[in-house]
Amino acid sequence: MKRTSIRILLAALVIMIVAACTAFADGSGLELVESYPKDQQKNTSVENLSVKLTFNNPVTAEANQDANDKCFSLTDAEGTALPIKVYYNPKNDKEVLVLFDTDSGQAISSNSEYTFKISGDFTDDQGNTLGADKTLTFTTLNQKLNTSIYMIMMVVMMGGMFFFSSRQARKQQQEGTSNANVPAKDAPFNPYKEAKRTGKSVAEIMAEHNREVEKQAAKEARKNAKKVETEEEEEEMTFPGRYRVHGPRPIAAAGAKYVTGRKAIAEAKKAEEERLAKRRAANQKKKKK
Repeated sequence: MKRTSIRILLAALVIMIVAACTAFADGSGLELVESYPKDQQKNTSVENLSVKLTFNNPVTAEANQDANDKCFSLTDAEGTALPIKVYYNPKNDKEVLVLFDTDSGQAISSNSEYTFKISGDFTDDQGNTLGADKTLTFTTLNQKLNTSIYMIMMVVMMGGMFFFSSRQARKQQQEGTSNANVPAKDAPFNPYKEAKRTGKSVAEIMAEHNREVEKQAAKEARKNAKKVETEEEEEEMTFPGRYRVHGPRPIAAAGAKYVTGRKAIAEAKKAEEERLAKRRAANQKKKKK
């Protein structure tokens, strides 16, 4: 019974060890984590075409670089291989940058499909291989279409600027025409020039000019008077108990019943005259009797 238990425990231990080794081996396998451009991506850059790769394991060992350089290939839509350069990132040992060789004399076409392939033989620093080929297909930017759109936008913008500029110019011209007969302040006046322009006589031009000057002077005087009145009102309001009135008013208008000295004298004189008149009337009546 004890032997059977020991055998079962040993078998379970072996299974656990094998499973752990398998899991470790699977976890350490080389994989492509991220790429730019991504597979089937559109509108990629035409200038300085490049492919950035990120793996799960370090891949910068110098012993593997010569062999790994041969694991990358870039082809156009017709299957023609294009020259490339491979760079390993010293600051991030999991990144690789593959650039199109612009010194080769060839060029990347716009709105064209390109295929980038990584061989399954690509090896990391621990000797793990990618295992299977990886293929990325992407399409470059349609520069002709973009240029057309840009030109259309420029035409629309220039047309809008021209429209608003013309509208503003017409508005200013209309305002200038409406104010043509209004003499500007301190502007020189030439009656002979105006007579030639309008076809009127010099006398008529001078009469109109004088009327306009008088009109402007009266307008300016009213404006200045109103300004002075406003300033005086503002000044008076700064002193408490002071109020502005338009003219003298009798004290009775405010409800007062105060009798001045002159009014008292007049009333006393009137009363005295009435008393004397009554006395004379009484004396005459006695004489008749």
